[in-house]
Amino acid sequence: MPTENAPRVAVLVLNYNGKHFLKVCLESLRMQTYKNFDAYVIDNGSTDGSVEYVKEQFSWVEVIELKRNLGFAKAYNEAIKMVEADFVALMNNDTRADENWLKELVNEIIDDKSVIAAGSKILLYDNPHLIHHAGAKITPIGGGVDIGLYDLDGKKYNIKRLVGAVCGAAMLVRKDLFLKVGGFDEDFFAYFEETDFCWRALLHGFKIVYIPDSVIYHVLAGSWSHESSPIRVFLGERNRLLTVLKNFEVRNVTKALIMSIGFDFIMFYVLLKLKRYQGVKVILKGNYWILRNFRKILNKRRYIQKNRKVSDAFLEKAGFLMTLKEGFQEFNNFHKVFVGKYG
Repeated sequence: MPTENAPRVAVLVLNYNGKHFLKVCLESLRMQTYKNFDAYVIDNGSTDGSVEYVKEQFSWVEVIELKRNLGFAKAYNEAIKMVEADFVALMNNDTRADENWLKELVNEIIDDKSVIAAGSKILLYDNPHLIHHAGAKITPIGGGVDIGLYDLDGKKYNIKRLVGAVCGAAMLVRKDLFLKVGGFDEDFFAYFEETDFCWRALLHGFKIVYIPDSVIYHVLAGSWSHESSPIRVFLGERNRLLTVLKNFEVRNVTKALIMSIGFDFIMFYVLLKLKRYQGVKVILKGNYWILRNFRKILNKRRYIQKNRKVSDAFLEKAGFLMTLKEGFQEFNNFHKVFVGKYG
């Protein structure tokens, strides 16, 4: 793509006390073959000297300083409204981008205005032959599941395709359509906010595309705490239920809630058996948050369903929503991995 015809892109790197990641991340941005972009670090109130480090070592990067940790959703929403660009790339601080990462995303999204977001192939930073993310599907109980997680990279992950969601660690969005759909739901704070955004975008009739030639390497949970920590369990439970209640048609909400109760009871059994009592407490806390905020959730649901253009059946037929069989298989896999790691 000739430089004079290349659209200006804003690359936003979200950071919270991630100074130790920034050198690798920002150096990989410096090496991009696509040059028509402005780089920003959105700092979520870090106390580790991140802001000073970026200003001293990466003068070409602009810092957007937030006074406190607003989480993933609100921090990105505020920054996206501020930047002057038609396209916005979101990038985790605990990543290293291939030199063609941005170019491949822009090339695939620029000419098709029905595509609202494009996502990268994400490989594990320390095991780059393993997949972290090759697109995602929406589960029957809410939330999203990474396609190919921990699988060997190979030909089947090198096919560009439409997907149900892409990962917020490495995605490109059209700014105008992002804002039209409502951006990220700020109640999510972190986890599944990109799944919820993509789901709402699909309901509006837009497309989400996975771009395998856009490659990035990710340190899993590098920016946040351990994946079984109480805060992550709470956010995962609450946000999963939020996606269900807002986005499914009524009949699927009912089925999802019934399955969710079963899922939670199985998790209670596993957590109690492993003597992880705090996990049980925070799952209950997530459900209590939903009950306490139910009226607010219903108002969001009414707006989303009023603007719906496609059915759940269409999304399932397209492969964006998991079938019940796929959902049970995924839960079985999750159970094996969880017990294997923490049992």
